[in-house]
Amino acid sequence: MALPKVAIIPTGGTIQNGQPLVTSTKAGGGFNVLRAQRLHDPVTVNITNADIDGNPLIDPSYRAVELRPEDGLYLLPYMEPGHEPSKEYSSAHMAVERVVEEVNRFGVDTNGRNGLLAETADLVVIHPIDPETGVELRAGGETFTMGELALISNTVNKALGNEDVVAAVVTHGTFTSEETAYFLNLTVNSDKPVIVSASQRRHRSIGNDGDWNLVDAIRVAVSADAPGKGVMLVMDEQIFPAREVTKTNQRPGGFMSSGGSALALGSVESDQVSFYFASTRRHTSRSGVLPDGEFTGDLPRVDVVKTYAGADSVQIDALIGVTSADGACQGMVVEGFAYSGAPHRFQRPALERAVAEHGIPVALASRGDHGRVPRTQGDLFITCDNLMAIKARLLLTMAIRRLGPLSPYRRYDEPTPDEIDRLQSQIGEYQRLFDTH
Repeated sequence: MALPKVAIIPTGGTIQNGQPLVTSTKAGGGFNVLRAQRLHDPVTVNITNADIDGNPLIDPSYRAVELRPEDGLYLLPYMEPGHEPSKEYSSAHMAVERVVEEVNRFGVDTNGRNGLLAETADLVVIHPIDPETGVELRAGGETFTMGELALISNTVNKALGNEDVVAAVVTHGTFTSEETAYFLNLTVNSDKPVIVSASQRRHRSIGNDGDWNLVDAIRVAVSADAPGKGVMLVMDEQIFPAREVTKTNQRPGGFMSSGGSALALGSVESDQVSFYFASTRRHTSRSGVLPDGEFTGDLPRVDVVKTYAGADSVQIDALIGVTSADGACQGMVVEGFAYSGAPHRFQRPALERAVAEHGIPVALASRGDHGRVPRTQGDLFITCDNLMAIKARLLLTMAIRRLGPLSPYRRYDEPTPDEIDRLQSQIGEYQRLFDTH
């Protein structure tokens, strides 16, 4: 029986981070860390007999074993003649093909079985390629811009457009994995499962969580219950919804759900994948902000404004007039006071001016990241429900792309009734997107 075909979309991050190369010019010695390597020629090695638990036998005999290149990777000392060990940390984002091969070869589950990826799905790697440079995307998530998010979305949509591909798994760095997951939740036009897989510890390190997360991500991707659930992030044997998931710290177990109304959608156990909840908000094929075809060109620039004791209008005034390589500010998300999302009293006039005089949509999120932000009738601001500010920024970006800028008053201090009604109607259109996504 043919295995389901799953596309892996590799972007880099810790899950593809190998350890620094530590080398020696001689066999033996303290620097000969074992690395996965491929033999060039067959070789026969003599292995001392030992009990299965590693205790040496009284019998000093050995067994001869032939190691062959076609059998795959072997863990061997990494040595380069004339190459001294590196004095500084260095690492590279490994090709995901090599990570998959190593997980299949050396990764074992709690029952001692290997080949865990190979027995679960037929994996096909589809690299995001920058159309301008022709270069494969392989970087840490901390370097990503909206351009990388659009590129990943284009690649996922293209992969899922293949009839024989049943799901996609995106490998990603943890710093911005929650943002990419939610962006995909808004922009992937398919009910096929999309899983973001990340890691808090580097591949091959002690306690590495990435290999296990990748295996779990593939298992979730092929689960019969996964279609239609939207984009999910799988970490630590838990299935998180893209809309709510957030990174809280650097340790395994450091991902949680924000918003105060959702935990994990389900879990991954040794015998099955279990779902217990599903998002009620619009996502993926039912998203109201789906792009028409591939992303091309720049996305609208949306900035986040923090509220705190002593906040004033300086940042807001600067954003209204900013023009940079990323373009002019076209939207703002205010991370306001909890629970209401309200900006500081000294920020409010400048924010109202941004809306009514410049046509810049302004959305209010709570800096407490828990609970819904209530609406005030007749206010000039959009409210973000229980979305955290960085997720609200992505939704506002796509909403501006869909709805366009607001219509400012011709005279800020003396708006006509028609201008007030028109602006309120446009804000209402934005609000409906935030109430349903």
